[in-house]
Amino acid sequence: MPVIQNSDGTVNGPLIAQTALTTLLATFPVLTNIATDFSDQSVKFNQDIITHIVQPTVAQAFNPAVGYLPDAQAMVDVKVKINNHAYAGYAITDEERSTSEIDLNLMYADKVAYALGRKVCDDLFGLILAANFPKTTVVPVTGFGRNTVVDIGTTLNKRYIPQLGRFIFLNSDYYNALQKDEALYKAYIAPQVANVVVTGMLPNVNGFTVTEYSALPDNGENLVGIAGIREGLIMAARVPDVPEFTGDTQIDVVSDRRTGLSIQVRDRYDGRLGQQEISFTLMYGFATGNVPVLERIVSALPAGSPITSDPSA
Repeated sequence: MPVIQNSDGTVNGPLIAQTALTTLLATFPVLTNIATDFSDQSVKFNQDIITHIVQPTVAQAFNPAVGYLPDAQAMVDVKVKINNHAYAGYAITDEERSTSEIDLNLMYADKVAYALGRKVCDDLFGLILAANFPKTTVVPVTGFGRNTVVDIGTTLNKRYIPQLGRFIFLNSDYYNALQKDEALYKAYIAPQVANVVVTGMLPNVNGFTVTEYSALPDNGENLVGIAGIREGLIMAARVPDVPEFTGDTQIDVVSDRRTGLSIQVRDRYDGRLGQQEISFTLMYGFATGNVPVLERIVSALPAGSPITSDPSA
């Protein structure tokens, strides 16, 4: 008996995935604040992707004898190994579909997109270790506020880190402390301050876009946040390689037009079980970039840590 194809789900799959992808990027802004190499091309697991970051450079006095010599160190190749493969999916049975008056695909798609984004970001933040990024600011949550953000900005300034595109990602406790900073609160006159009260979203603070990531891992090193610019971390992402013929499973690739991030959506109807099965998947990897542009924020130094907090370092 041939498998009955659910044409309704097949047609809607890519559209639903597009909406979910937009939700994913809006919910996890870290994926748009780091250096990325996204593509809709397929890849083999553990394949290396060569991507590029721009290193800081310096201007030189013009010498007519040699002319305009290019700076060969402006662009640096970085190898990123695609060694993570994540997916999230759901199934809708015939009974669920026939007894529900809402679009279950849309309701479930946002949930699995969140799960996929959470998995990617957890893997990313797992890279934020002292061994990879030794520059560190130590501050207890009771002492964290706008003054600390100003100090971190000064620390980056002394390293000649560009001010454009600076970000800070904080765990919930430290984001909460910054929200309660009275000096910061009073610095924003209505209606801007009203927006903070209503939405709970902080505006730009001392040149940094500040974002809460409640699932930020401490990595066994009391990590509570990171600050820097996009060249500190690099992510490459592709979609899994699949055969030309995939049987009763329709496979599409959906891409975000602005960032190029792509996910593979698999849509299959199981006629025997009477359910539609949809999954979103991608392969990805991370690498350290220009290490000095990223500052770890920790609540305390682990016992025996060789790292010292030196704002001028």
